[in-house]
Amino acid sequence: MQISYKPGNSFLYALNPLLKGMVAFALIMFFSVNDLSAPAMAVALFVPLLTAIVADVPIRDIIGSIKRITLLLLIVALIQGFRDGAFDVMLALEAIIRILGVFVTAGIYVTISSQSELMYFWEICFRPFALLGLPARELALVMVIAVRFLPVILAEIDRIRMAQIARGAKLENGGFFASAASLMPLMIPTLSQAIIRAGELAEAMEARGYRVASARTRYHHYKITLLDTIAAVLSILMVFSVIYAKF
Repeated sequence: MQISYKPGNSFLYALNPLLKGMVAFALIMFFSVNDLSAPAMAVALFVPLLTAIVADVPIRDIIGSIKRITLLLLIVALIQGFRDGAFDVMLALEAIIRILGVFVTAGIYVTISSQSELMYFWEICFRPFALLGLPARELALVMVIAVRFLPVILAEIDRIRMAQIARGAKLENGGFFASAASLMPLMIPTLSQAIIRAGELAEAMEARGYRVASARTRYHHYKITLLDTIAAVLSILMVFSVIYAKF
């Protein structure tokens, strides 16, 4: 079970790639810095989930992947919940919902965005860095590969863990520190597989004549539609409202 691009034909898929990234950024910023209470943020979290369901976006993998960050949620809840020697449940819930909001938003964005769309978005974002002499397209390629390879690496860790457990390795016994130490034997084979995958990807790109530095044409030409305009206006209003309410 991993978060990856799932093809679809709904209105979320039809958005311009640049607008998809803007909406995702606006929602991530909203969940990161808003001052709403835990119930209000829970309602806000329900909105992108409901939108994804209406748009026939497969969110089962996103919901199922939440268990991967359970430890992070518990740690953040404990850190944020303790104030003045007492534990505030509402503060802990607010911290959990913030992380879930960012996680769900990023998951939906990756699910509805193909690799070419991600590349287009990050090229536009990094284009101003070209004025400073930085390799904008190389940076965009690195971001896309990182986004696409992270779920693959997580799935690889799960496969290696299950294989070692099947061979008698004690990876699930003991407390928190014992569980953390048991992850170390997974790192070397995971790193080895990541290096192998990186080499195979580089050879495949070279075999197909992919060159980052040379001028390239686009197979898809993305146009701005009325739906994109509406999404852009809503995203801009959301960002400015959060900034105004915060500062």
